Amino acid sequence: MNKILSAVATLVTIAVAVAWAANSAESSKKEIVGLTAGEVRWFTPSYYHDGRQRAQLFGDSGQGGAWTDRAKIPGGARVLAHTHPQDELVTVIEGTWYLGQGAKFDSAKLKAYPAGSFIVIPAGVPHFVATKEGTVVVQLSGTGKFQTDDVEK
Repeated sequence: MNKILSAVATLVTIAVAVAWAANSAESSKKEIVGLTAGEVRWFTPSYYHDGRQRAQLFGDSGQGGAWTDRAKIPGGARVLAHTHPQDELVTVIEGTWYLGQGAKFDSAKLKAYPAGSFIVIPAGVPHFVATKEGTVVVQLSGTGKFQTDDVEK
């Protein structure tokens, strides 16, 4: 499993680097682009109705191609069971993110992933999320248009 996670993480890193290089090659002036935590621009997408926020760091997850976003989830939040048509690559940046697998939210199935954790949720696998002790920030990366399909309503 660790070999698979490492391979997936490496492939995503390469894909993002290639996309970045291709995009950078189109401009005549090359320069480093960086954001400090204070410069990250958070917004609330129309599909978030529970206090969550999102930030686009690279690319546009709503349009496709390679992208990297962050999601900020308030403490005490629950995200009911859902799937994604693409693999979901998650890095926990801040706090502890609780994740469970299944078609129905079940707090007994939640596993804690503290800051620094990396998770791969394969395409089509139903899962659910919770936060407990304060705000959690996760970084999501992928290729193609990000989409969430509710399993539980």
